[in-house]
Amino acid sequence: MAIRSRMIRIGGLALATAFGISTLLGGAGTVGLAQEEAMTGSAEDLAAEDWTWPVEWVVDGEKQPAMYEPIPVADITQSWNICVSFPHLKDPYWLGANYGIAEEIRRDGASMQLLEAGGYTELDTQLSQMDDCVAQGADAIILGAISADGVNAKVEEIVASGIPVIDFVNGVNSPEVSAHALVSFYDMGFVTGTYMKENLISGDEPVQVAFFPGPQGAGWTDTAYQGFLDATEGTTIEVVATKWGDTGRDIQLALIEDELQANPDIDYIVGNAQAAVSGVQAVREAGLEDSIKILAFHQNPPVYDGLAAGDLTGSANDHTVIQGRMAVDMAVRLLEGQTLDPSNRAGPVITMMTPDNLETEFVWESTFAAPGYQPEFSVAAE
Repeated sequence: MAIRSRMIRIGGLALATAFGISTLLGGAGTVGLAQEEAMTGSAEDLAAEDWTWPVEWVVDGEKQPAMYEPIPVADITQSWNICVSFPHLKDPYWLGANYGIAEEIRRDGASMQLLEAGGYTELDTQLSQMDDCVAQGADAIILGAISADGVNAKVEEIVASGIPVIDFVNGVNSPEVSAHALVSFYDMGFVTGTYMKENLISGDEPVQVAFFPGPQGAGWTDTAYQGFLDATEGTTIEVVATKWGDTGRDIQLALIEDELQANPDIDYIVGNAQAAVSGVQAVREAGLEDSIKILAFHQNPPVYDGLAAGDLTGSANDHTVIQGRMAVDMAVRLLEGQTLDPSNRAGPVITMMTPDNLETEFVWESTFAAPGYQPEFSVAAE
Protein backbone atom coordinates (compact mmCIF):
# COMPACT_ATOMS: atom_id res chain seq x y z
CA MET A 1 0.00 0.00 0.00
CA ALA A 2 1.38 3.41 -0.94
CA ILE A 3 1.77 5.75 2.03
CA ARG A 4 1.68 9.51 2.13
CA SER A 5 1.87 12.12 4.88
CA ARG A 6 -0.74 14.76 5.46
CA MET A 7 -1.42 17.30 8.20
CA ILE A 8 -4.72 17.07 10.03
CA ARG A 9 -6.02 19.58 12.57
CA ILE A 10 -8.00 18.37 15.56
CA GLY A 11 -9.06 20.85 18.22
CA GLY A 12 -6.35 23.24 17.12
CA LEU A 13 -3.63 20.56 17.33
CA ALA A 14 -1.81 19.85 14.07
CA LEU A 15 -0.73 16.25 13.65
CA ALA A 16 1.53 14.82 10.94
CA THR A 17 0.31 11.33 10.02
CA ALA A 18 0.93 8.72 7.37
CA PHE A 19 -2.21 7.55 5.58
CA GLY A 20 -2.96 4.89 3.04
CA ILE A 21 -4.13 6.17 -0.33
CA SER A 22 -7.33 4.15 -0.17
CA THR A 23 -8.40 3.67 3.45
CA LEU A 24 -6.80 3.08 6.82
CA LEU A 25 -7.83 -0.51 7.48
CA GLY A 26 -11.57 -0.31 6.94
CA GLY A 27 -14.31 -1.89 9.02
CA ALA A 28 -16.22 -0.84 12.11
CA GLY A 29 -15.43 2.51 13.60
CA THR A 30 -13.11 3.74 10.85
CA VAL A 31 -13.35 6.08 7.92
CA GLY A 32 -11.39 6.23 4.69
CA LEU A 33 -8.41 8.51 5.20
CA ALA A 34 -7.88 9.37 1.55
CA GLN A 35 -10.48 12.08 2.04
CA GLU A 36 -8.87 15.48 1.81
CA GLU A 37 -10.94 17.21 4.45
CA ALA A 38 -9.28 17.69 7.84
CA MET A 39 -10.61 15.53 10.66
CA THR A 40 -12.26 17.70 13.26
CA GLY A 41 -14.86 17.25 15.97
CA SER A 42 -17.81 19.52 16.62
CA ALA A 43 -21.01 19.69 18.65
CA GLU A 44 -22.97 19.25 15.43
CA ASP A 45 -21.17 15.98 14.70
CA LEU A 46 -22.17 14.63 18.11
CA ALA A 47 -25.81 15.67 17.78
CA ALA A 48 -26.34 13.34 14.83
CA GLU A 49 -27.54 9.77 15.37
CA ASP A 50 -24.52 8.55 13.41
CA TRP A 51 -22.10 10.76 15.33
CA THR A 52 -18.40 10.92 14.55
CA TRP A 53 -15.26 12.00 16.40
CA PRO A 54 -11.48 12.00 15.73
CA VAL A 55 -9.77 9.08 17.43
CA GLU A 56 -6.57 7.11 17.40
CA TRP A 57 -6.71 3.34 17.05
CA VAL A 58 -3.74 1.44 18.45
CA VAL A 59 -2.71 -1.17 15.87
CA ASP A 60 0.33 -3.33 16.67
CA GLY A 61 1.56 -0.62 19.02
CA GLU A 62 1.23 2.16 16.43
CA LYS A 63 -1.38 4.92 16.48
CA GLN A 64 -3.71 5.16 13.48
CA PRO A 65 -5.83 8.35 13.28
CA ALA A 66 -9.40 7.95 12.00
CA MET A 67 -12.93 9.25 12.42
CA TYR A 68 -14.88 6.98 14.77
CA GLU A 69 -18.35 5.98 13.57
CA PRO A 70 -20.71 3.99 15.83
CA ILE A 71 -22.68 0.93 14.80
CA PRO A 72 -25.76 1.88 12.75
CA VAL A 73 -28.89 1.60 14.88
CA ALA A 74 -30.47 -0.54 12.16
CA ASP A 75 -27.76 -3.19 12.75
CA ILE A 76 -28.68 -3.65 16.43
CA THR A 77 -30.85 -6.74 16.69
CA GLN A 78 -31.98 -6.61 20.32
CA SER A 79 -31.97 -4.58 23.51
CA TRP A 80 -28.72 -5.40 25.30
CA ASN A 81 -28.27 -5.14 29.07
CA ILE A 82 -25.00 -3.41 29.97
CA CYS A 83 -23.64 -3.09 33.49
CA VAL A 84 -21.21 -0.26 34.31
CA SER A 85 -18.69 -0.27 37.17
CA PHE A 86 -17.10 3.05 38.23
CA PRO A 87 -14.52 3.74 40.95
CA HIS A 88 -16.76 6.54 42.23
CA LEU A 89 -19.01 9.41 41.19
CA LYS A 90 -17.41 11.99 43.48
CA ASP A 91 -16.31 14.48 40.84
CA PRO A 92 -17.57 15.92 37.54
CA TYR A 93 -15.11 13.89 35.47
CA TRP A 94 -16.99 10.68 36.18
CA LEU A 95 -20.31 12.48 35.81
CA GLY A 96 -19.26 13.23 32.22
CA ALA A 97 -18.39 9.57 31.78
CA ASN A 98 -21.82 8.62 33.13
CA TYR A 99 -23.45 11.04 30.70
CA GLY A 100 -21.61 9.71 27.65
CA ILE A 101 -22.46 6.11 28.48
CA ALA A 102 -26.14 6.89 29.17
CA GLU A 103 -26.48 8.85 25.92
CA GLU A 104 -25.13 5.97 23.86
CA ILE A 105 -27.22 3.43 25.77
CA ARG A 106 -30.33 5.36 24.70
CA ARG A 107 -29.12 5.67 21.12
CA ASP A 108 -28.67 1.90 20.95
CA GLY A 109 -31.96 1.03 22.64
CA ALA A 110 -30.09 -0.78 25.42
CA SER A 111 -30.51 -0.83 29.19
CA MET A 112 -27.93 0.11 31.81
CA GLN A 113 -27.19 -0.35 35.47
CA LEU A 114 -24.32 1.64 36.98
CA LEU A 115 -22.54 0.71 40.19
CA GLU A 116 -19.89 2.85 41.89
CA ALA A 117 -17.48 1.51 44.49
CA GLY A 118 -17.00 4.67 46.55
CA GLY A 119 -13.35 5.51 45.87
CA TYR A 120 -9.96 4.19 44.86
CA THR A 121 -9.46 2.40 48.17
CA GLU A 122 -12.49 0.18 47.51
CA LEU A 123 -11.12 -2.51 45.18
CA ASP A 124 -12.90 -5.32 47.04
CA THR A 125 -16.20 -3.47 46.62
CA GLN A 126 -15.65 -3.12 42.88
CA LEU A 127 -14.82 -6.81 42.51
CA SER A 128 -18.00 -7.69 44.40
CA GLN A 129 -20.02 -5.33 42.22
CA MET A 130 -18.64 -6.99 39.10
CA ASP A 131 -20.02 -10.26 40.45
CA ASP A 132 -23.33 -8.46 41.00
CA CYS A 133 -23.34 -7.43 37.35
CA VAL A 134 -23.02 -11.04 36.28
CA ALA A 135 -25.63 -12.25 38.77
CA GLN A 136 -28.10 -9.65 37.49
CA GLY A 137 -27.81 -10.88 33.93
CA ALA A 138 -25.50 -8.33 32.31
CA ASP A 139 -24.69 -9.03 28.67
CA ALA A 140 -21.53 -6.91 28.91
CA ILE A 141 -19.62 -4.89 31.52
CA ILE A 142 -18.00 -1.48 31.08
CA LEU A 143 -15.25 -1.22 33.70
CA GLY A 144 -13.57 1.93 35.02
CA ALA A 145 -11.02 -0.06 36.99
CA ILE A 146 -9.83 0.94 40.45
CA SER A 147 -6.60 -0.99 39.90
CA ALA A 148 -5.01 -1.87 36.56
CA ASP A 149 -3.81 -5.21 37.96
CA GLY A 150 -6.15 -5.82 40.88
CA VAL A 151 -9.14 -6.52 38.59
CA ASN A 152 -7.29 -8.88 36.25
CA ALA A 153 -8.41 -12.21 37.70
CA LYS A 154 -12.05 -11.08 37.87
CA VAL A 155 -11.95 -9.75 34.31
CA GLU A 156 -10.52 -13.03 33.05
CA GLU A 157 -13.16 -15.03 34.91
CA ILE A 158 -16.01 -12.96 33.49
CA VAL A 159 -14.68 -12.91 29.92
CA ALA A 160 -14.18 -16.69 30.07
CA SER A 161 -17.88 -17.01 30.93
CA GLY A 162 -18.76 -15.30 27.64
CA ILE A 163 -19.46 -11.78 28.92
CA PRO A 164 -17.39 -9.03 27.23
CA VAL A 165 -15.60 -6.58 29.53
CA ILE A 166 -14.75 -3.15 28.11
CA ASP A 167 -11.79 -1.40 29.72
CA PHE A 168 -12.89 2.22 30.18
CA VAL A 169 -10.81 5.34 31.01
CA ASN A 170 -8.47 3.96 33.68
CA GLY A 171 -6.80 0.95 32.06
CA VAL A 172 -6.75 -2.80 32.72
CA ASN A 173 -3.54 -4.77 32.19
CA SER A 174 -5.06 -8.19 31.53
CA PRO A 175 -4.66 -9.24 27.87
CA GLU A 176 -8.02 -11.00 28.17
CA VAL A 177 -10.02 -7.76 28.41
CA SER A 178 -12.39 -7.59 25.43
CA ALA A 179 -11.74 -4.00 24.31
CA HIS A 180 -10.29 -0.69 25.45
CA ALA A 181 -12.19 2.61 25.11
CA LEU A 182 -9.70 5.07 26.53
CA VAL A 183 -6.79 7.35 25.91
CA SER A 184 -3.31 6.64 27.19
CA PHE A 185 -2.79 8.55 30.42
CA TYR A 186 0.91 8.26 29.68
CA ASP A 187 0.11 10.43 26.66
CA MET A 188 -1.94 12.79 28.84
CA GLY A 189 1.09 13.35 31.07
CA PHE A 190 3.41 13.54 28.07
CA VAL A 191 1.25 16.14 26.29
CA THR A 192 1.13 18.22 29.48
CA GLY A 193 4.89 18.03 29.98
CA THR A 194 5.57 18.80 26.34
CA TYR A 195 3.34 21.87 26.45
CA MET A 196 5.09 23.04 29.58
CA LYS A 197 8.64 22.71 28.23
CA GLU A 198 7.81 24.17 24.80
CA ASN A 199 5.59 27.07 25.86
CA LEU A 200 6.20 27.98 29.49
CA ILE A 201 9.92 27.49 30.13
CA SER A 202 12.76 29.68 28.90
CA GLY A 203 16.35 30.13 29.92
CA ASP A 204 18.49 27.88 32.10
CA GLU A 205 16.95 28.58 35.48
CA PRO A 206 15.78 25.46 37.36
CA VAL A 207 12.01 25.02 37.47
CA GLN A 208 10.53 23.23 40.48
CA VAL A 209 7.37 21.18 40.05
CA ALA A 210 5.18 19.55 42.69
CA PHE A 211 3.25 16.70 41.06
CA PHE A 212 -0.06 15.31 42.35
CA PRO A 213 -0.93 12.23 40.26
CA GLY A 214 -3.81 10.85 42.34
CA PRO A 215 -4.05 7.39 43.93
CA GLN A 216 -0.90 5.30 43.55
CA GLY A 217 -1.41 1.98 41.78
CA ALA A 218 -4.55 3.05 39.94
CA GLY A 219 -2.78 2.61 36.60
CA TRP A 220 -3.76 5.91 35.00
CA THR A 221 -1.99 7.90 37.70
CA ASP A 222 1.31 6.02 37.45
CA THR A 223 1.40 6.29 33.67
CA ALA A 224 0.44 9.99 33.59
CA TYR A 225 3.28 10.70 36.01
CA GLN A 226 5.77 8.73 33.92
CA GLY A 227 4.62 10.47 30.75
CA PHE A 228 5.29 13.87 32.31
CA LEU A 229 8.72 12.77 33.54
CA ASP A 230 9.66 11.46 30.10
CA ALA A 231 8.46 14.62 28.32
CA THR A 232 10.52 16.88 30.59
CA GLU A 233 13.65 14.72 30.82
CA GLY A 234 16.79 16.66 29.97
CA THR A 235 15.21 20.05 30.68
CA THR A 236 15.52 22.41 33.63
CA ILE A 237 12.17 21.11 34.90
CA GLU A 238 12.56 19.07 38.10
CA VAL A 239 9.81 17.29 40.00
CA VAL A 240 10.85 18.06 43.57
CA ALA A 241 7.82 16.45 45.26
CA THR A 242 5.30 13.77 44.30
CA LYS A 243 2.22 13.40 46.51
CA TRP A 244 -0.15 10.46 46.00
CA GLY A 245 -3.71 10.24 47.28
CA ASP A 246 -7.37 9.66 46.44
CA THR A 247 -8.95 12.23 44.13
CA GLY A 248 -11.39 13.43 46.77
CA ARG A 249 -11.26 17.22 47.05
CA ASP A 250 -10.34 17.34 50.74
CA ILE A 251 -7.52 14.84 50.29
CA GLN A 252 -5.97 16.68 47.35
CA LEU A 253 -6.32 20.05 49.08
CA ALA A 254 -4.57 18.76 52.20
CA LEU A 255 -1.70 17.30 50.15
CA ILE A 256 -1.16 20.59 48.35
CA GLU A 257 -1.40 22.69 51.51
CA ASP A 258 1.20 20.48 53.18
CA GLU A 259 3.54 20.84 50.21
CA LEU A 260 3.17 24.62 50.07
CA GLN A 261 4.07 24.84 53.73
CA ALA A 262 7.13 22.64 53.20
CA ASN A 263 8.24 24.29 49.96
CA PRO A 264 6.63 27.64 49.08
CA ASP A 265 9.30 28.20 46.40
CA ILE A 266 7.91 25.72 43.87
CA ASP A 267 7.12 27.16 40.46
CA TYR A 268 4.39 24.80 39.22
CA ILE A 269 1.71 22.50 40.54
CA VAL A 270 0.86 19.75 38.04
CA GLY A 271 -1.66 17.03 38.71
CA ASN A 272 -5.04 15.42 38.30
CA ALA A 273 -8.08 17.61 37.71
CA GLN A 274 -9.10 17.69 41.37
CA ALA A 275 -5.57 18.58 42.43
CA ALA A 276 -5.48 21.45 39.94
CA VAL A 277 -8.75 22.88 41.20
CA SER A 278 -7.74 22.43 44.83
CA GLY A 279 -4.40 24.00 43.98
CA VAL A 280 -6.09 27.24 42.96
CA GLN A 281 -7.61 27.55 46.43
CA ALA A 282 -4.46 26.51 48.26
CA VAL A 283 -2.18 28.85 46.30
CA ARG A 284 -4.56 31.78 46.73
CA GLU A 285 -4.88 31.21 50.48
CA ALA A 286 -1.09 31.04 50.75
CA GLY A 287 -0.75 34.31 48.82
CA LEU A 288 1.37 32.63 46.14
CA GLU A 289 -0.86 33.09 43.08
CA ASP A 290 1.67 35.42 41.44
CA SER A 291 4.53 32.91 41.67
CA ILE A 292 2.99 29.45 41.17
CA LYS A 293 1.31 28.27 37.97
CA ILE A 294 -1.01 25.25 37.80
CA LEU A 295 -1.61 22.65 35.07
CA ALA A 296 -3.89 19.61 34.97
CA PHE A 297 -3.24 16.46 32.98
CA HIS A 298 -6.97 15.88 32.52
CA GLN A 299 -10.08 18.02 32.58
CA ASN A 300 -13.41 18.47 34.34
CA PRO A 301 -15.82 21.44 34.50
CA PRO A 302 -14.05 23.16 37.44
CA VAL A 303 -10.79 22.90 35.47
CA TYR A 304 -12.58 24.50 32.51
CA ASP A 305 -13.74 27.31 34.82
CA GLY A 306 -10.20 27.73 36.12
CA LEU A 307 -8.85 28.05 32.59
CA ALA A 308 -11.57 30.53 31.65
CA ALA A 309 -10.74 32.64 34.72
CA GLY A 310 -7.01 32.47 34.05
CA ASP A 311 -6.37 30.65 37.33
CA LEU A 312 -5.02 27.59 35.49
CA THR A 313 -2.35 27.63 32.81
CA GLY A 314 -3.33 24.54 30.81
CA SER A 315 -5.08 21.19 30.80
CA ALA A 316 -4.95 18.10 28.61
CA ASN A 317 -8.43 17.07 27.43
CA ASP A 318 -9.28 13.40 26.89
CA HIS A 319 -12.90 14.00 25.75
CA THR A 320 -14.52 11.88 28.47
CA VAL A 321 -18.02 11.82 26.97
CA ILE A 322 -16.64 10.37 23.73
CA GLN A 323 -14.87 7.61 25.66
CA GLY A 324 -18.21 6.72 27.27
CA ARG A 325 -20.00 6.58 23.93
CA MET A 326 -17.20 4.48 22.44
CA ALA A 327 -17.30 2.01 25.34
CA VAL A 328 -21.00 1.32 24.79
CA ASP A 329 -20.48 1.07 21.04
CA MET A 330 -17.67 -1.44 21.44
CA ALA A 331 -19.79 -3.54 23.81
CA VAL A 332 -22.78 -3.56 21.44
CA ARG A 333 -20.60 -4.43 18.44
CA LEU A 334 -19.14 -7.42 20.27
CA LEU A 335 -22.58 -8.55 21.44
CA GLU A 336 -23.80 -8.32 17.84
CA GLY A 337 -21.00 -10.65 16.78
CA GLN A 338 -18.93 -7.99 15.02
CA THR A 339 -15.17 -7.67 15.20
CA LEU A 340 -13.54 -4.45 16.31
CA ASP A 341 -11.52 -3.30 13.31
CA PRO A 342 -8.80 -2.22 12.99
CA SER A 343 -8.09 -3.21 16.63
CA ASN A 344 -9.79 -3.48 20.00
CA ARG A 345 -8.20 -0.32 21.41
CA ALA A 346 -9.05 3.30 20.57
CA GLY A 347 -9.50 6.67 22.24
CA PRO A 348 -10.19 10.28 21.31
CA VAL A 349 -7.29 12.43 20.15
CA ILE A 350 -5.93 14.39 23.13
CA THR A 351 -6.04 18.18 22.90
CA MET A 352 -4.27 20.73 25.10
CA MET A 353 -6.57 23.48 26.32
CA THR A 354 -5.32 26.86 27.51
CA PRO A 355 -6.94 30.18 28.43
CA ASP A 356 -6.04 31.36 24.92
CA ASN A 357 -7.76 28.62 22.89
CA LEU A 358 -10.59 27.65 25.21
CA GLU A 359 -13.27 29.82 23.66
CA THR A 360 -12.57 28.83 20.06
CA GLU A 361 -11.55 25.18 20.29
CA PHE A 362 -13.24 23.56 23.29
CA VAL A 363 -16.26 21.33 22.54
CA TRP A 364 -18.34 20.97 25.70
CA GLU A 365 -20.41 18.09 24.33
CA SER A 366 -17.33 15.90 23.85
CA THR A 367 -16.08 16.33 27.38
CA PHE A 368 -18.68 17.22 30.00
CA ALA A 369 -22.21 16.27 30.96
CA ALA A 370 -25.01 18.58 29.89
CA PRO A 371 -25.62 21.47 32.34
CA GLY A 372 -27.82 20.32 35.21
CA TYR A 373 -27.22 16.63 34.51
CA GLN A 374 -27.69 14.35 37.52
CA PRO A 375 -26.08 10.90 37.89
CA GLU A 376 -28.03 8.11 36.23
CA PHE A 377 -27.68 4.70 37.83
CA SER A 378 -30.13 2.96 35.55
CA VAL A 379 -31.51 3.45 32.06
CA ALA A 380 -34.34 1.24 30.88
CA ALA A 381 -34.66 0.13 27.28
CA GLU A 382 -37.49 1.86 25.45
